[in-house]
Amino acid sequence: MTLRTDQTRVEQWRLLIVRRDGEEILLRPEGTRFALPQVSVPANERIAANINWAVERELALHVVCLYEICLENRAAPNGVFYHAAACTRPRETVPTDAYWTSVRPLTAESFSHGGDFAAIRAFRSGVDSPGGQEPFRKPNWFREVAAWVEQSLQPYRSRLSGQFEQFNASATFSLIRFETDGTAVWFKAVGAPNTREFPITLSVSRACPAYLPKILATKAEWNAWLAEETSGPSLSAVFEIRHWENAAESLARLQTLTLSAANDISAKGARDLRPSSLLSRVAPFFEWLGETSQDVSLPDRERFANLDWRELCATAEDVLTGLHQLRLPEAIGHMDLNPQNIFCSDQRCVFLDWAEASVGCPFFSFEYLLQHFRRAFPSNPFLEARFREAYVSRWRGLLEPGILERAFTLCPLAALFAYASTLWTSMTEQKSLALPQRTYFLRLARKMSQMAEEARAVCS
Repeated sequence: MTLRTDQTRVEQWRLLIVRRDGEEILLRPEGTRFALPQVSVPANERIAANINWAVERELALHVVCLYEICLENRAAPNGVFYHAAACTRPRETVPTDAYWTSVRPLTAESFSHGGDFAAIRAFRSGVDSPGGQEPFRKPNWFREVAAWVEQSLQPYRSRLSGQFEQFNASATFSLIRFETDGTAVWFKAVGAPNTREFPITLSVSRACPAYLPKILATKAEWNAWLAEETSGPSLSAVFEIRHWENAAESLARLQTLTLSAANDISAKGARDLRPSSLLSRVAPFFEWLGETSQDVSLPDRERFANLDWRELCATAEDVLTGLHQLRLPEAIGHMDLNPQNIFCSDQRCVFLDWAEASVGCPFFSFEYLLQHFRRAFPSNPFLEARFREAYVSRWRGLLEPGILERAFTLCPLAALFAYASTLWTSMTEQKSLALPQRTYFLRLARKMSQMAEEARAVCS
């Protein structure tokens, strides 16, 4: 992974770097008091990876990130965040202006910044609390994970080299790439709200192992699995049409080969994108959009005064009803088919990150992948036709030409509605939507409105 350091926007992170199971913490003197070390990392990038890299560069220490420490606004300095990290080499020499000290005797008066002690107190509270559904809350979890990975590699006659890269970190999530004396391996663990990714990944892998990374071991207590690294570049790194055709054909193959597994994947928590289920979302979604479009806090260009919400709602219902009447097979789908989740080589194509797996109309997944194709190959109908043919050809033996043609005419609007309404349902269940989020949904509605004319012609 290459971390960009030329970003103009950065975030300030004050770090609770601990060792000896969290009993000692690294501090710097600041006048007559202490302060936590602070690093700058690029905004909107992987926090754990950048913090680890910044600590190694600026403090000459090797750490693994634990989790963000969230404070009340009044306790945290303006524009500063807190993150805990554990030293993976406790005997390393620390900078001359820093030293290890015991955590327990520290008080609020020990620090120049009140937020520092508030962060340490929050950290200690988590460490001292009983274990539960947060397997990576304890400061020593990395040693336990590395030992499990080492043991899991023994049947494959492989050993860890000691080098690793950490990409995600929290008390319940983890994503780490471990180097070995052979092929690298990836450790991934998931927590709420994405715990379904664990059983779904295992089920899809059992049903169609050729299109997922090889799973070497699992640990249900952590919702974790160990997978062999996939060879070949990600689709985001290649711009040859043959790789995109391979991805489209492989997606269709995966779907057709796993039709019998769709019910099992659905039972594991996959998103329900069946047209019959989506129909129940249409009225409440467009009712909310209509109300939101009148919000006076929205910019004028986002308020859609001339958009007929009732007509758009009726069109969406007609489209989904039309798809339901086609009796398409219920297939496994992937709602996050961005090119970074697809790895292609001349031999195989592998799909990653199944947290947004779905079951329903098979062609929605192709529509999502098609949007990325159009960004990679803009305004190129010839190549798009080749790309579409690579996908459709695998379905011709299962569906009549007329059904395929009608389904692909209805799918653009239906797939966008499926995505928008699923995201909307998920976000509104958690909290009210901020202005940028409401604006995003209104822009999706504008796209749906543009698609509606052709869809109405088909439905009529």
